[in-house]
Formats: sequence, C-alpha cells, structure tokens
Amino acid sequence: MKIAATLLLIPVVALAQAPNPGIDRSKILEQMKQSMLPMIEQSLPEMEKTRACVQASSNTAELKECAEIMQVFQQKMMAEMAPPPGAQGPAGPGQPGAGAGGSAPPPPPQPEIVWSEQKRDEIVQGLEMSIKQASAMQGCLQSSATPEQMDSCLQQSGLSPKRQ
Repeated sequence: MKIAATLLLIPVVALAQAPNPGIDRSKILEQMKQSMLPMIEQSLPEMEKTRACVQASSNTAELKECAEIMQVFQQKMMAEMAPPPGAQGPAGPGQPGAGAGGSAPPPPPQPEIVWSEQKRDEIVQGLEMSIKQASAMQGCLQSSATPEQMDSCLQQSGLSPKRQ
C-alpha cells in the first residue's frame, strides 16, 4: 500500500538536482509551494485516518476497508493533478503519462492484502514514515524562501541526501 506522500516527494527531485543553468530553481520552489502545500495539507489527515484504521484492524476485510480510504484519496489526488485538455502531462513529452488528455491514468491494481499482525505492523510503520516525511516536507516548504534554504531543510530532515 504505497501512500500519497510518495507522490508529494517526486517534485523535490527537480529542485534538489545539481544546478542547471536553464532551470530557475526559485520558480520551481514557488510552484512546489503552490501545488504541494495544499496536497500535503489534504493528505496528512487521510494518512492519519488510514493509520488509525489499520492499527484497529483485526482481519483481512477490515484491512481492505482501510486500504480503500487511501486508494480513494489517491485517485482524487491524481484526478486533481491531471492536466487540462490539450496540456502536457506532468511527465513531459515522450514519457509515459505525457500528452493531451483530461484525465489521470487509472490507478494500478492493488495487490491482494491478507491481514496478519506482521502485515498490519508493516503497514502502520509505512504510514508513520509517510506522515513523518509529509510533515517534514510541509515544514520545509513553509519555512523556505529560497532554493538553498529548501535544500538545507530537506537535508536536515533527511528527505534528501547531503551534498558533497
């Protein structure tokens, strides 16, 4: 059960890459703030609700209901991220997901989940990590005025590798 936080961290790669003279990192940071902060604010309560649901689960049917909470939210997030008709997709030209279209690709099929105490604990740990990462990202986006501040915050929070 991959969590929405994974989607939220993808744009960080663009900002954290080695400086490219053709890329305005300040503009990327502002775009990340505008698009990612609202997504993080929406995703944190959903991840916390899913975590509480999984922690309380005691069988496969309950675990599947918990997974459904996050799957519905992820589908909503993907639909909101879909480009308007005729616009380029987030992947860019020539890459999967690129091109014209007004809807997000369908989500990949979810693997069959069978409840066990070990599986429940693994999922809870994954959700806790996702919540921690999303919270750190939210803090970095809110506190950073420059790409350099964002880089430093991401490094301090453990979300990006330290530069050499």
